[in-house]
Amino acid sequence: MRVVVATVALLVIGVLSVSLLSKLRSRAAFRAFADGLAALRVVPGRWAPALAGLSVAAEMAVVGALLWPGGTVVGLAGGAVLFAGFTVALSVAVRRRATVGCHCFGVTSAPVAPRHVVRSGFLAVTSLAAFCGAATTSSERLTGLPAAQLIAALAAAGILVAGLVWLDDLVWLFRRPASPS
Repeated sequence: MRVVVATVALLVIGVLSVSLLSKLRSRAAFRAFADGLAALRVVPGRWAPALAGLSVAAEMAVVGALLWPGGTVVGLAGGAVLFAGFTVALSVAVRRRATVGCHCFGVTSAPVAPRHVVRSGFLAVTSLAAFCGAATTSSERLTGLPAAQLIAALAAAGILVAGLVWLDDLVWLFRRPASPS
């Protein structure tokens, strides 16, 4: 169980770190994120900058809790809540047929789609499952794993982070070409 909890914790740290880097790499990047939230029409446009700041603060808090010794349970609970919120917001945007990107990992030309909802839902469910595992066992710390299990957790989390961050690129790569008509 400890290796599964560690894998999910590393997954959440990786996904949120990429997300934070994309939003905080420059003032223009953060502004584009806030503008993207307004364009998704999930909240009134005047609330978008505050929601953008709250989102970044929440992501930083989850990563900080997961990196803090003994903070795995709190971090995974925070990750489950955060990703559940993202799932609801993206569901609303998809239902409203928003034509802008999700801005999860920076500006993108791909409009928000059900795959983004599934991605956030997957992260919410895995965070919740790992939270339950960490809360009911003695796996609340990432440290102390045998080297082989730590390497396996890092490898699995790395593959999952890459797949989730580059989801749009993978969909583009494996899509069927349009048939000539």
